[in-house]
Amino acid sequence: MQFSITGRHVDLTKAIKNYAEKKFRKIEDYFDFKDTGQMHIIIEVQKYRHIAEAVLLSKRHKFTAKVESKDMYSSIDMIETKLLGQIKKHKDKIVKGEKAKSRRYNILANITSASSMKGEKYSEIIEEELHALKPMNTEEATEELELSQEKIMLFHNVDFNKLCLIRKRKDGKYGMTISKF
Repeated sequence: MQFSITGRHVDLTKAIKNYAEKKFRKIEDYFDFKDTGQMHIIIEVQKYRHIAEAVLLSKRHKFTAKVESKDMYSSIDMIETKLLGQIKKHKDKIVKGEKAKSRRYNILANITSASSMKGEKYSEIIEEELHALKPMNTEEATEELELSQEKIMLFHNVDFNKLCLIRKRKDGKYGMTISKF
């Protein structure tokens, strides 16, 4: 990671530079910033106020934090805490989104599409009564169909906000048709 430290109205000592660089090296552990990340730290003194500002640039994201205190070292500590909090929150958001996507795709991977039903033929159509559609996701519908004696089930899919039909296939898998309206 590239570091740059700027001082406004203050002479930067080696001690402050080393302290700031040492503190912000911890950030490299959270993302792969080693090659692409840039950290710019601005240290400013206005009478009794010691202000530290940090801008972290990666390939896709920009994290900024600004802190004011009575001591420059405590400002650097607080700004590091703030940046780490932002990065952790962002990383948790990414992980949570990936888990939700993978769960959704795992469910859909186990359910084959209804387009593979082409070879099957039915000789007689029997009308059945349609009950109120329950809003549920694909996983819940699959579980409910497994527990019931029925071969097909119509439900309102809350993941897609559409009407869906799920059915048991002869090969033991499930087929799902999603309405276009």
